[in-house]
Amino acid sequence: MKQLNDTHKGIFEAALSSASFGLIPLFTLPVLQAGLSIPSTLVYRFVFACLFMLGILAWQHQSLHLNFGDALRIAFLSVLYDISAISLFKGYAYMPSGVATTLLFSYPVWTVLIEWSFFRVPLRLFSITAVVMAVVGVYFLSGADSASHSHGISSVIGIIWEMLAGLSYAVYMVVFPRMRISKMPSIKTTFYVFFFALLMLVAYVSFTEGALPAIPSVKTLVCLLLLGLLPTTMSNICVIMALKKISATMVSVLGAFEPLTAMSVGILVFGEPLTINVGVGFLLVIAAVILLILTSGKAETSPKAKVKARKK
Repeated sequence: MKQLNDTHKGIFEAALSSASFGLIPLFTLPVLQAGLSIPSTLVYRFVFACLFMLGILAWQHQSLHLNFGDALRIAFLSVLYDISAISLFKGYAYMPSGVATTLLFSYPVWTVLIEWSFFRVPLRLFSITAVVMAVVGVYFLSGADSASHSHGISSVIGIIWEMLAGLSYAVYMVVFPRMRISKMPSIKTTFYVFFFALLMLVAYVSFTEGALPAIPSVKTLVCLLLLGLLPTTMSNICVIMALKKISATMVSVLGAFEPLTAMSVGILVFGEPLTINVGVGFLLVIAAVILLILTSGKAETSPKAKVKARKK
């Protein structure tokens, strides 16, 4: 009964994580339009996220002690997260935000393939079918079959950026539950992932831009605060909590709420077009996710269960 309750909690946490993550375009695009560069936007995003989590850690009286080995593991995760975040933002220059975030949603496919290739997780017929459906969905979303690309992706470079974002995030999802640091408190782990990611980004901005630019307006400040709180702090704490209860594949396929949120924001807030091709592609990707949920949930155990099985 307890394992079932943990599974239900993990499903809810994964769904909440992906839904809040889909809000990234809502807060990011106004910041980029205000003149901040992608690296600078990410620096402010992680600064505010770290401040939020540091406040929570102080309120909970949690120790910030971290040994050298765990620091190296978290630094590796931070590199993966930086690559995913920068690639996602760069893709916005080549396509509507909803389509970009939906292409990022290739990470469930990458997760299945990585676990099959490196960790001997069985790749079943249903998983292969879901992969094919997702690839066809991406084809329709890209607008590659239409005479005009004005409503789709303007360059293959955008596809590469978003696929790189999905791949690096999938590696993050697969590797984390298998690391010793997965036993650390979720907020503490997330804080250090973002803190190390922030240090790397500050070094990059200092090298490429010379100095971190000031926030140009109150509206931009509000967007950055919300960017640091909802699709960053909330989303990533929830995903780490979920990875401790259910499998990486299950967490990733529950990311279906992410493109749903992003597409809704793009259409309702930014006036992005809902074309037939985009609609068909979106439905195919969601169908692939549902298929993976229905077929992988029965066979896969949570990371905790896998650890217990190895000990036996």
